[in-house]
Amino acid sequence: MAMPPLRVLVVDDDIDFRLLLSVQLDLDDALQVVGSAGDGVEAIEMVAADPPDVVAMDLLMPRMNGFEAIESLRASHPQVGLVAYTAVAGTYARQQTQRLGVELVLKSGEQTELVAALLRAADRAAAPS
Repeated sequence: MAMPPLRVLVVDDDIDFRLLLSVQLDLDDALQVVGSAGDGVEAIEMVAADPPDVVAMDLLMPRMNGFEAIESLRASHPQVGLVAYTAVAGTYARQQTQRLGVELVLKSGEQTELVAALLRAADRAAAPS
């Protein structure tokens, strides 16, 4: 029997990118995009209302950036897998994602790496600690 698809929340302040990424991820049978948020505040509200299995989180956003949202979600919803997803990943971004214990994936045209990271994050979050 096939596993049900992982429920994914896409978080990015660029609405066009959010829509494109949602469509691309939905094409993978292992994933089902169940929502999208425009910033960390909205992401936290959506996770609280209906926790997904995993979140693809942009890092640079208004109101609440991805670093802050990841830290908050780690504390409030440890069962939700988290992946940092960004176009720019300098030393600070790499250090912070490492500190937060989340995988960092660079935005590119190919979604294979992000899909694999989302699957790994969901597995880690579901594993008993």
